[in-house]
Amino acid sequence: MLGWILKRSKIFIILFLLFVIIGVFTFMQLPQREIPETTVNIGTVNTVYPGATVDRVERNITNPLESKLLSIDGIEEISSSSAAGFSAIIVTVTDGEDKKEVFSNVRQAVSDTAAGFPEEAFEPEINESTIKMPIVSYHLTSNDMENLLPLKKELTRWKEEVESLRGVSGVTIKGLPEEEIAIQLDPELLKEKGIILPDVIEAINEEYYPTPIGKQEINQEVVQLTVDHFTSEEQIEDLFVGKSPQGESVLLGDVGKAEMVQQEKEDIVTLDGKPSISFTAFVEEGQDIPSVDVRVSEKMKELSTGLPENVTLENYYSQANLVTDIFDGLFLSLAISVIAVILTTALGLTASGAFVVALAIPISVLMGLIPLPFADVDLNQISVIGAIIALGILVDDSIVVNDNIQRRYKLGDNALAGAVYGTKEIWVSIVTSSLAIVFTFLPLVFLSGGNGAFIRALPTVLITTILASTLVALIFVPMMRFMLYRKTSKKVSDAPGLLGKPLNKTADFYADKILKPFSKKPKLVSILGLIFTSAILGLVVLTPFEFFPAADREEVTIDVSLPIGTTLEETSNELENIEEMILSDEGVTETSIFAGTGLPNLFNSSLKVTGPHTGQIVARVDRESQTAQGLIDDWSSVLRDKYPDAEIFMETIQQGPPAGAPVTVTIKGPEIGKLLELRDSLTEDMKKAGADFVVDNIGNPEPTLKYVPNRELIENYGITVNQISEQIRLATEGIPLKPFDNGVTKMDMSILLGEKDEALDLSDLEIAVGSAQGGPPTLVSIDTLVDEERTEEIQRIPHLNGDRAITIRAFPKDEENFKENVQNVVEDEREKLNDNDYSISIGGENQAQNDFFAEITVLFIIVIFLVYLLIAFQFNSLGLPFLVLVAVYLAIAGAILGLFVTQTPISFLAVMGMVSLTGIVVRNSVVLIEFMEQGLRNGMPLKEAVVEAGRTRIRPILLTALTSIVALIPVAVSGDALFTPLAITIISGILFSVILTLIIVPMMYLAFKKVPGTYTTLDQ
Repeated sequence: MLGWILKRSKIFIILFLLFVIIGVFTFMQLPQREIPETTVNIGTVNTVYPGATVDRVERNITNPLESKLLSIDGIEEISSSSAAGFSAIIVTVTDGEDKKEVFSNVRQAVSDTAAGFPEEAFEPEINESTIKMPIVSYHLTSNDMENLLPLKKELTRWKEEVESLRGVSGVTIKGLPEEEIAIQLDPELLKEKGIILPDVIEAINEEYYPTPIGKQEINQEVVQLTVDHFTSEEQIEDLFVGKSPQGESVLLGDVGKAEMVQQEKEDIVTLDGKPSISFTAFVEEGQDIPSVDVRVSEKMKELSTGLPENVTLENYYSQANLVTDIFDGLFLSLAISVIAVILTTALGLTASGAFVVALAIPISVLMGLIPLPFADVDLNQISVIGAIIALGILVDDSIVVNDNIQRRYKLGDNALAGAVYGTKEIWVSIVTSSLAIVFTFLPLVFLSGGNGAFIRALPTVLITTILASTLVALIFVPMMRFMLYRKTSKKVSDAPGLLGKPLNKTADFYADKILKPFSKKPKLVSILGLIFTSAILGLVVLTPFEFFPAADREEVTIDVSLPIGTTLEETSNELENIEEMILSDEGVTETSIFAGTGLPNLFNSSLKVTGPHTGQIVARVDRESQTAQGLIDDWSSVLRDKYPDAEIFMETIQQGPPAGAPVTVTIKGPEIGKLLELRDSLTEDMKKAGADFVVDNIGNPEPTLKYVPNRELIENYGITVNQISEQIRLATEGIPLKPFDNGVTKMDMSILLGEKDEALDLSDLEIAVGSAQGGPPTLVSIDTLVDEERTEEIQRIPHLNGDRAITIRAFPKDEENFKENVQNVVEDEREKLNDNDYSISIGGENQAQNDFFAEITVLFIIVIFLVYLLIAFQFNSLGLPFLVLVAVYLAIAGAILGLFVTQTPISFLAVMGMVSLTGIVVRNSVVLIEFMEQGLRNGMPLKEAVVEAGRTRIRPILLTALTSIVALIPVAVSGDALFTPLAITIISGILFSVILTLIIVPMMYLAFKKVPGTYTTLDQ
């Protein structure tokens, strides 16, 4: 077959050229982004219930919804928070389930449940959450906020135009209050005109939302029937609302007014102390970041030309700049790696051989790119690093084939025979070792959760590139060597390559001075080698650990949660005070404040719980004088000491998927009072156990003014509690009406009794009570119906899977033994409980890490088993595969040694590196043992077969190991916090395993062969 292909080399060269062209086209079309796109398996169900208390929201909204949702298959967890006037439920879909199908069932369940909601409750909103990835963010700044307020309509136009651009999923504007139509009724005029509130609300709804009357056929023509009605906001005051006692028509303008007003601010934003409006655009899934960035930037440049002189547009964030910087660095590393690999191969191969390997590298990489779009893999940090790792591996095949063809030519074969037989001798080992690499990485594709989604691009790129390199090595390399050797009359040198002679001397020294003496006591050498390796493996307990490292970025976010009840303006002032403290650090170059709802998901940061009392500060540092982590270490304790009543948490961008608190403790039970007692006790004990910062999802009781009705009196009058609540709400925040929507303008609309900011006087609020004798209604003042009582009440009731539950999140001063200490605290508290209705469980980021490493362990066992079976089939032996797997053990020990010496933490990608080593180092052992087996089949004595196999194979083994190491050196010295551990792991693992593999594997092979009955074939 190979001979037939070689005789038609020109045709197959054109075929490879076609693959290269397709690969280049694929590379140009693949989207670029910073990190892989990941989907989230959660969604939300949010319900507004205006004016309802916390317990009423829980009872009437949250509980019925949760009860229905918990019966749906495919839901892993339901968590919720019931607050005054609002219910928020988070639905987590089980990994592997069809999210769309699950949420189809969720929609049906919510629709069925909502039919039984109180009339005042709004229709629930269901969102299938996706990760909103910001692409650009701008600040519009001015010296005075009044200069920014008139920009409302202009920014609405900007939003519409930017959202219309291809690749933009949406725009978020923060710092600019929304407008609404506020209808303010005068209580005195209502009384004078004899108009009651329900009449006004009914008149508005009936005028602006009349019942559709359909179509009718008139004179054989179907016509639409409509009733002329008010459609503009200007007509509201002309609306007829009833008749006065004197029989006069009363318009809404006679008893109040309708005007456009600003809603209460949700955010106050500043940049370097100046009032600001934040304008952030988000990118659609699957889009190329730089391309979308160009479109948005050009549009923003065009739109900004009309800004007033006293308003400045500041470019605050651009993901494209980050992507460009990252890819410039990675592609530079890739280019350096390619050059280094070519130079390395030239050390031990002829000029033509090095030339062929140099061609094989880009061809393999470009062919490996072709399947990526079908696997939903794009160009990001992870996939490019996968290509760099693959670079060191894919050269191995070409070098091994090249070297063996070169050996055949030295033996005197002609061009065709040397290429054919040189390939045939080792093609089984090449395929076996390539499949071993594929089997090694394939299980990583199936890692679950966020960690799996984050890393999936790496094994995918490696698998496709290695398969491509195998085809290149077994077809393209022999073809090129055949074509080049056929045209030359020169014989292959006995010492090819720049270091041909030193390599030959090394081979002879290895065979004659190491293998021969050691072969006299193979068992002793093997045992000592394995003991030495095991001792090195013990260094793992002295090596630091870090799941995902912090990114080397400029930004530090400061999350601040002040006591509940703090107004937005007070929160903004406190954040400014904190900002002033941070600016005293000489390393801080810029600050911005997002009081209220926090950042628009910039820098992988946003607030989970928001309100007037929350906010975030972003500080940018000059990395020459300060680091992000340094700023956190310097200021976290200072700020918490300065603001003991606030929850302050500083963090920087973490590489990898988002992680939670190191330790979380969840308390479940029916009574809030008991849960709060347990919360307080556990929080205090956790601080004693080493927690530096402890927060929970329920907060502290908020000052509450409770109106206690006189039950006997309201029964006599026939007044309900809801009537009292409605009147009080009318005078405080107002009652929301249906949103105003005429097809052009859509905005909220509310109705209010009196002026919004007036002090509440219950004596001014009256309820009409019907007369028993049928006369005119009597007006009863509310202050006679209720008593005021000042108290404190919880403003949020959290649930987990339908049960009341408080989750405590703890962040330690020192990670060492912290989880064990908290575990002891939890165990002590459990012993005190003596109540089966309550439970305490522990989890957190550490739990996620444990789950991940447990999954990796299972996958690693599967990998070892698959590799074992593969090698067992190749050698038709149940025993020889164990010798091959010894190389894996040696490589992992080497990886631990490298991490320990450099004090590089064992991280997520370091573990990925160890898994990668399984596939990388197997090849050397497979090919080495294959040549030993060939020697025995050719009639050599056992020791001679081992020695000569070592003499023959040491050159390609050293060259392939050197190329793999050289390919990763640029990454190892780059200083990248995420990828340096991976590079060090692979480099040290290969280096250590190659040195010991060349000694231990031959000695174990000798020992293995000398023991009778150990060579059991699969047939036996």
